[in-house]
Amino acid sequence: MRQLARALLRTAALAGACPCLLGYHLSAVPLGRRRAFSAASERLSRLPGLWGLHVRAAFYRRTLAHVGRDVHFGFMSVLSKPETRIGDGVYIGRFCTVGLADLGDGVMLADGVQVLSGRHTHGSQPVDGRPMRDNPQRCQRVIIGHGAWLGAASVVMADVGADALVAAGAVVVKPVADRQRVAGVPARAIVDVPSTTLKLAETSTDANAEAA
Repeated sequence: MRQLARALLRTAALAGACPCLLGYHLSAVPLGRRRAFSAASERLSRLPGLWGLHVRAAFYRRTLAHVGRDVHFGFMSVLSKPETRIGDGVYIGRFCTVGLADLGDGVMLADGVQVLSGRHTHGSQPVDGRPMRDNPQRCQRVIIGHGAWLGAASVVMADVGADALVAAGAVVVKPVADRQRVAGVPARAIVDVPSTTLKLAETSTDANAEAA
């Protein structure tokens, strides 16, 4: 019964996403694919509740380069690049922005996280008398390794390794290694947790549980 209810909800969500899908494909011709995708993402981000989660998932499964299973696209979160790839079990909280990125399996984005398309998306000097906002964009794919956790309001402009943790409010401008913990502006390492230490901690926890 539960599987039937989920199947019906997915079908209804696809129907709800159809107007946005149609608008996206039609506007991609005059606007370009990226601008049309970003506009559609902004519209869908405003849908509240469980219905919004399912409609967004239905849309992104058909427009992003890859979307895995059980992905949570939070309220008011916007994705700007259709080339983005998202793995299984990814959680994107509320009010996030994601540029050109790969989010590995199990990645968590807390509320207000920004994953930018690299460090130098715009030139920093006026060209031919034009303002900086008119400089051509230079996007670089940012890779977030599986199991990484990006804290609330963090800004990420470089790769983050698997099982790493970025503290709330941190600004990542250099790559973060696997299992590394970083914090601050700019983000700096605060502690590394080797895999052997994690295994010993898990073994200790299991032993204590058995003793209890």
